[in-house]
Amino acid sequence: MKKIIALTLLVFFLSGPSAFAHTGLESSTPAEGEVVTEELQEMVLAFNTELEKASSFTVKDAEGVEIPLGVSVENDTMVGTLGAAMADGEYTVNWNIIGADGHPIEGAYAFTLKTGAETAVPDVPKVTEEPTQTVQEVQAEPEEEAGSSYTLVLVLMALIVVAAGTLIWTAKRRAN
Repeated sequence: MKKIIALTLLVFFLSGPSAFAHTGLESSTPAEGEVVTEELQEMVLAFNTELEKASSFTVKDAEGVEIPLGVSVENDTMVGTLGAAMADGEYTVNWNIIGADGHPIEGAYAFTLKTGAETAVPDVPKVTEEPTQTVQEVQAEPEEEAGSSYTLVLVLMALIVVAAGTLIWTAKRRAN
């Protein structure tokens, strides 16, 4: 009987880390706090696990104006290709991902651009309205899936506990 309890606890604790581990940002170009002195063509965010295709990120200047960029997701990396040169200043990268564990995770970091070149800021409102809505619509669906993945893990763990309890109860009955 002690073996059954020990085995049940072992299965419970071994399955826990993989079920509750979250994806995190491993590296980025430009990096957090970096002062970039050359014109950016693309931005790369690398994570520690594979990403769902609905993952994305945005870049905003100090005034909160979103910089237009095309984002592609491949395995554990997101690449944002800039459509136009960015003006010197401080920028914030906001990322929203769906990790391999199915959980939506978000984060942000800042960097500074100091190229010394004068660049014109593109007419952002026309460009950003539609992509922002598209990103929100795409992200709404995976969040529902993430909740169902988490629920599935909890249900499976509950079934394991019930099965172990049944085995223990049966073993006690046979012993008496």
